[in-house]
Amino acid sequence: MLQRTTKLIIVFLFTFICTGYASTSGTDLDFPVFPSLEPNIEFWKKVYSVYSSNQGIIHDNDQLNIIYEIIELEPRKTRSARKRNIRLIRKTKKYYANQLRKLARNPYTEDEKARKVAALFGTSATAADFSAAVDKVRFQRGQKNFFRDGLIRSGQYLSEISAIFSKHNLPNDLIYLPHVESSFNLHAYSKFGAAGIWQFTHSTGKRFMKVNYTVDQRWDPIYASNAAARLLKKNHALLGSWPLALTAYNHGASAMKRAKKAKGSYEKIFEEYDGRRFKFASRNFYSEFLAAREIAKNVEHYFPGLMFKQPLKTKTFVLDGYISVKSLSKHVKLKPSTIRSLNRSLREPVFRDQKYIPNGFHLRLPAKKGMEKLVASIPADLYKAKQKRSHFYWVRKGDVASVVARRHGITLQDLIWANNLDYRARIYAGQNLRIPSPEDSLLLAAKFARPAASDEQKEAKDKFRQKAKPARKPQFIPPTEPSGKAGDEVNPFIVTANIRVKRFFVSNSVNFGVIQVDTGETLGHFADWLHVSAQYIRNLNRLAFKEEIHMDQNLIIPFSLIEKDRFEEKRYEFHKEFEEDFLTAYTIDGTWEYKIRRGDNIWTLCKRQFELPVWLIKKYNLSVNLNRLVPGQKIVIPIVEEKEETQS
Repeated sequence: MLQRTTKLIIVFLFTFICTGYASTSGTDLDFPVFPSLEPNIEFWKKVYSVYSSNQGIIHDNDQLNIIYEIIELEPRKTRSARKRNIRLIRKTKKYYANQLRKLARNPYTEDEKARKVAALFGTSATAADFSAAVDKVRFQRGQKNFFRDGLIRSGQYLSEISAIFSKHNLPNDLIYLPHVESSFNLHAYSKFGAAGIWQFTHSTGKRFMKVNYTVDQRWDPIYASNAAARLLKKNHALLGSWPLALTAYNHGASAMKRAKKAKGSYEKIFEEYDGRRFKFASRNFYSEFLAAREIAKNVEHYFPGLMFKQPLKTKTFVLDGYISVKSLSKHVKLKPSTIRSLNRSLREPVFRDQKYIPNGFHLRLPAKKGMEKLVASIPADLYKAKQKRSHFYWVRKGDVASVVARRHGITLQDLIWANNLDYRARIYAGQNLRIPSPEDSLLLAAKFARPAASDEQKEAKDKFRQKAKPARKPQFIPPTEPSGKAGDEVNPFIVTANIRVKRFFVSNSVNFGVIQVDTGETLGHFADWLHVSAQYIRNLNRLAFKEEIHMDQNLIIPFSLIEKDRFEEKRYEFHKEFEEDFLTAYTIDGTWEYKIRRGDNIWTLCKRQFELPVWLIKKYNLSVNLNRLVPGQKIVIPIVEEKEETQS
C-alpha cells in the first residue's frame, strides 16, 4: 500500500511540474473547444486511451461519433498476419458499405442488419445521407499502447521542452503536440520523409535546423523542439489563432491562409471548408491535439499508476575539431551507443565510421564527475582537420564488382559490405556504389579479427563472410517485365539517382555543366550545393520567376565556386540520406504490378494511392519514363512494411 501511495505521489508531482505553466499560458482561450469538434475529440480520446493497436475502429470519416464496429486484429508480427488483417478490414468495410447501399435504396427497409446501421445515424437520416456515407466508411487503428509508451518516453524530455516553449512565450500545452505527431517515438519516420518526434520534413527542417548526411537535427528532441517552437510561433503570427496555427503545422501555413480567407474562422473551416488538400488528416489535426492534451494533462485518470522516464543529467561540450566516434568513446570511456542516445542528430554514417563527428559539434555527454576534464584532455592528434569524403562509383554497362573493387584498391568483400550486395556481388548499370576508404576497410578487418589461433581465425573468416551477405534476403526483389530488367535484382540500399554531370563545358572562362534533375531535388538544393543563388540558376536556364523544375529536366549549372566532383558528392549524400533513413524504418516485402489508368500521374499515385516516395517507385522502374505514363502501361510497386523496432 505504501509503495502504491509513493507511486501516486511521484506521478502527481511530475504532472504538476509539466502542466503547472499551462494554467497561465495554455487556457481554453488559446485552445477553444468548439461544440462541433466535441464528437471528434471524443473519438480521438478513444483511439488514444481505449483501443490498442490490435483493435480497429470502422467508422464514418465525417461524423466520427458514428462507429460501426470495433474489430480485433492479429499482432503485426508476420507478413501472413498483416495480410489477414488487411482482408478483415476490407471485408468489414465492404459489409457496412453494402448495408448503407441498402438504406440508400430504401431508408425504411426492415432488414435487421441494415436497421442496426440506420440507428447510428438517428431518426432524421435520409436516403441521400446513407448514399453519401457509402464512400466514407473508414478504418482507424487503435493507439492506446503507442500513446501509453509515448507518455512514458515524454518524461525524459517534457521539462526541457517546456522551458524552450516558455522562452518563446508560447502556451505550454503545445508541448503535448508530439503525442499526435509521433507518440514521442524517437525513431518515428514517415514514408514521405518526416522525421523525429516533431515529424519535420526535410525541406521544412532545413529552414530551422541543420539537416545533412552527417548531422540531422530533426532526430534530436531538443533541437527539433526549438525548431517546432519557432515554426508554431510563425504560424500563429500569420494566422492569428492557435487552432489555425496548429492545423497549419499539418496542412501548411499558406494553405491555411487561403482557408481563412475563404471561411474566416477555424470553426467555419472545420464545418464547411472543402479545399482540395484539406482532407481527413488536416480536418482532424486540431481535434487530435485537444484529445492528446486532455489525456496528457490527466494521466492518472486515463492511465492510472503510469511511471514516466526521468530526465537525464547531461552537459554539453563544443568539439575543437573533427573526430571519430570510436576514438572519442574510447577516450571519454563511454560506449558509442551511449553517445548515440544523447546525440540523436548524429546520423548513422558517423557510427559506421564513414564520417567524423563534425568540428564545432555541440556534444551532449553524461554530467558525471571527471567528464569535463576528460573532454578537455582529448589529445590533439585525435582531432582531424577535415571531414571524411563520400566516395562512390557510377556503374557502367559491363562492369564487374571484382574489377571495380580492384580498380579502387579495396577487396571485393569491402565492396560487398559497403553496399549490402548479395553473395554473388551482382551490380547493374546506373547504380552508384559506395567505395569505402582504406580506413573503413581497416575498421572492417579489425572488427572481425581474432587471436592467432587457427581455429579462431577460421571462425572470424566465417563471420566476415556472413556479414558480407545481405541481412534480409527479401530486400532483394526481382522486378517483373515493366522495369525493363527482367530477371535482375533491385538492391534498394544502392542509390540509383542520376547524380553525374552529363556534360561539362567552359563559357567566358567559367565552368558549366549540364545535369538531369532527379526526384526530390529543387533549385534551392542546387544553389546550396553550388554556393550560388537560385536566381542565378534561373537566369542561366531562362526560367520564369517561381517556375518549378521537374524530374528528368536538363539544367545548366555553374562550377565557379565548387568542383564538379564535390557537387556530385553532395548530390550522392542527399539521396543516400533519404534512402538510408527510409530503409532503417521500413522493409521491402515483395512487389506488385499496377496498370496505369486514364488521368493517372506518378505524383498523385505516390501520394494518394501507393503512399510511397517517388524515388522508391523510380528505383523499381528504371527504364520507365514516369513523367509520361500511358493508360494500360504496367509499373512495379514495392510492398513496404514498417519495421517492428521503429514502431515504438
